[in-house]
Amino acid sequence: MLKTLDNGLMRIELATAVLAGITIFVIMLLVTSEVLMRRLFNSPIPGQVDFTSLSMVAFSLLCISYCYRQAGHIRMDMLQKFTSGRLSWMTHLMATVIGLFLITAILPGTWTHFMRAWSLGDTTLGVGFPTWPSKLAAPVGLGILWLRLTLELWVFGRLVLNPDLEPVGVPRPPDPLEDMDA
Repeated sequence: MLKTLDNGLMRIELATAVLAGITIFVIMLLVTSEVLMRRLFNSPIPGQVDFTSLSMVAFSLLCISYCYRQAGHIRMDMLQKFTSGRLSWMTHLMATVIGLFLITAILPGTWTHFMRAWSLGDTTLGVGFPTWPSKLAAPVGLGILWLRLTLELWVFGRLVLNPDLEPVGVPRPPDPLEDMDA
């Protein structure tokens, strides 16, 4: 069951990471077009800065859980590297509890911020883009990370109880020696 939950969550994480990647690609095309229009025709694209600033939230937070699951973020795991077995899983569990506490504290505020923008019809100052889609990306991305951390809490809890079980859904940081260019 744990593996099924992990695989299902990985599909959601991959879908939001692809959406974040598409957002980055669209921004790249928009900024390139804007620079060309400005230089060649002295005609900038209106709203380019507004769109770019709104999109930053989407491409940074929609892929945060995917990045976390792939161990693609900066990790502070010196303590965990010096431990093994049950003690190692306990340090992972403690770090996950702290992360889950922080995300749980932040998440309601992001939802409130989105709801306020939605109900007030908040728009950007430049060309009047609605801000709610960008503000929705925060609770969605952090909500998926909350699900990932909750699943990890279960995984690390069972590994603390029985360190011989298979570590399902545990981020595996890459070996820096294997990833070095020759």
